[in-house]
Amino acid sequence: MVLTLVVVFFPALGAREIIWGAEPVQAPTFTLPNLQGHLVSLGDYQGRVILLNFWATWCRDCVREMPEFEKLYQAHKEKGLSVLAIALDKEGRPAVEAFLQDEHLELTYPILLDQEEQVARRYRLSWVPVTVVIGRDGQVIETILGARPWGSEEVMTSIEKLLNTREYD
Repeated sequence: MVLTLVVVFFPALGAREIIWGAEPVQAPTFTLPNLQGHLVSLGDYQGRVILLNFWATWCRDCVREMPEFEKLYQAHKEKGLSVLAIALDKEGRPAVEAFLQDEHLELTYPILLDQEEQVARRYRLSWVPVTVVIGRDGQVIETILGARPWGSEEVMTSIEKLLNTREYD
């Protein structure tokens, strides 16, 4: 089998991703607990555009992104956008809940717990923050390395275009 290196560029986010393989990649499925202890599966969001954000409480860039994700989510959730935040803290739920309270973050999108980093490994991640953009068809569109201004007008417009693209209907 021959692997091809493809570099993808998502202009509005100023990010590049290196993808191994020329074929579209199906997002790896998973099921994780949320902060309420309920299991959440990626399949629960089938047919939606998903921003899968991997973060940790010790990551300052992650903290700065969270209100930006909330702004983006509130603007586009009715149009088919979902944000799933996956916390990689080994201490789990108590640490994440304390962090959210200490930072005065009131987030309405789901926060999932990946204490063992099993999902992070399936997505081949080695640092945070990383956001994986998944299309309505379940294919990975882009992997964004590092923090971005998710609530900016430019990103809002790019997400709006993505949500309206017939290719992902």
